[in-house]
Amino acid sequence: MQVQDKVAIITGASQGIGRRIAEVLVNKGACVVIADILPLGTQTAQEINDSKQASADSPVAIFQHCDVSKAEDLQKLFDVTLETFGHVDILVNNAGFGGSGLWVDKDSEILARTINVNLKAPIDGTRLAIRQFVRANQTGCVVNVASMAAYVPIEFSPVYASTKAGLVSFTGACATLALRTPAIRVNAVAPSFVDTAITRSTPAKVNAMLRTCGIITVNDVATQVLRCIEDEGLAGDTIQVLVEGSVVHDGPKSPNFGLVANLDIEV
Repeated sequence: MQVQDKVAIITGASQGIGRRIAEVLVNKGACVVIADILPLGTQTAQEINDSKQASADSPVAIFQHCDVSKAEDLQKLFDVTLETFGHVDILVNNAGFGGSGLWVDKDSEILARTINVNLKAPIDGTRLAIRQFVRANQTGCVVNVASMAAYVPIEFSPVYASTKAGLVSFTGACATLALRTPAIRVNAVAPSFVDTAITRSTPAKVNAMLRTCGIITVNDVATQVLRCIEDEGLAGDTIQVLVEGSVVHDGPKSPNFGLVANLDIEV
């Protein structure tokens, strides 16, 4: 898919990885919706508009407050996007939550939020995106931001790792959507440790360990998200974004049982 003139929704886009994805897509000619629970997204959208000298009447970026764990917020996100830009072509499920320490949690509140933000929300967002693509009879693309924790379980964040493993599995299960007409492609990126405010705020001992493993940049991740969008040979794939480079993981994807490609999705 060419990015020029497309409209992309990016969750968790007020800063860090999400913001850089938004900047890369705008630089390629897209309009973007900055979706975030943080009000900083207003400033992010304005700065992107200023960088392109976009007027208030014809913005290339808007901000929409969204708690991705709330179904009504996700639905409103799509509604606002359609009201503002008239269509949506790309969804990047980037919002994440570092979450549960599990063994030291005194209740299940943080556990539930970790699962809801990192796994349930991307699945629900993908559902909404696919239904919109089908309704509009158009091609579409979804990119899920997973993590190398999906492949290398980490003792200090077992719930986070499990949700990212689930997201990679979900992505692979979506592979046969690309066989529909028009095609819908769902892919993922799985970064190793990224130099973001969240990483820098980790406890000193953990931070030192992360830096020993090596740190990649937000631009490294955004570049591979763009690849997921533009490379029409990718469907149900996950790109591992590593210090030494990026590679499409040779992991399992759903075989074609002829069910999804021809499924009548009532919208």
